[in-house]
Amino acid sequence: MTRLAALLASLVVLFGVWTPLASAEPTSTTWLCRPGDSGPCGGGSDKPVDCFYVYPTASLQQSVNADRSPSPELAAVAALQARPFDDVCNVWAPTYRQLTLRSLATLDGPSRDAALALAYTDIQAAWADFLANRGDDRPVVLVGHSQGTRMLRNLVQDIETTSARDRLVSALLIGATITPDDFRTVAPCSAPGDTGCFVAYSTYNRPRPADARYGGPTAVCTNPAALGSTAPAPLRGPIPDVSAQCDADNVLHVEGGVTGALPTVPDATWGLHLLDITLAQDSLVDLVRTQSAAFLGR
Repeated sequence: MTRLAALLASLVVLFGVWTPLASAEPTSTTWLCRPGDSGPCGGGSDKPVDCFYVYPTASLQQSVNADRSPSPELAAVAALQARPFDDVCNVWAPTYRQLTLRSLATLDGPSRDAALALAYTDIQAAWADFLANRGDDRPVVLVGHSQGTRMLRNLVQDIETTSARDRLVSALLIGATITPDDFRTVAPCSAPGDTGCFVAYSTYNRPRPADARYGGPTAVCTNPAALGSTAPAPLRGPIPDVSAQCDADNVLHVEGGVTGALPTVPDATWGLHLLDITLAQDSLVDLVRTQSAAFLGR
């Protein structure tokens, strides 16, 4: 499958081609990916930096919260989003009792918040397990998308006052509205060699609707291809000849290639949400490579 075909297939993956896998609820962290294990993220174990990846809303289970089984739709999304980072870091990815696609569309606000709170308890437990397995002296990059980014926003807030803060290479907080006030000590990355900072953006290929889900006056937009700049810059990914810039609505506007023909799924308020990471995949991997080298060279 070509990279462009994989990109388009991701739209199908997240909207129902997989059958969820039923299993008993585990009592401890279940790792979708970890170093040395064959799996959707590659299994590399020889890099000096770790990546802790939290996948987006993908579960097709019919419950409010998914169980922690590594179902096929989770593996498909991890292969698309996380496996490319195997070139620059050892990828860890826990399963978690995420808010499912079904409940995302049907729950009211308070019920949704409660479901997200439950999901986060799994991320907290997985982070503790992660530190116990790999030690808190190794550098780490956090990588998340959509609901995964909401989980990592909470995690960054939790670790800001711990020793793990000093080992944070960067946090890629993609596909959710992140504001400058979300963190006390972690600021947006403003240059490729910055470390201990975060990258946040959501992609649109058309003007952002007034009722859009992402971006807006309080949002942070950091272009992974041109940190600290609002000027257009080439965005490296599966579609050639694409440029991107953070616009006045604080979203990452992409154009060129075939981006104008990509569908805004499920509607225009989402922009190109399902492809936020994939469109910039090579730029993000390059950035992690540069940031890791800068961190290790300190």
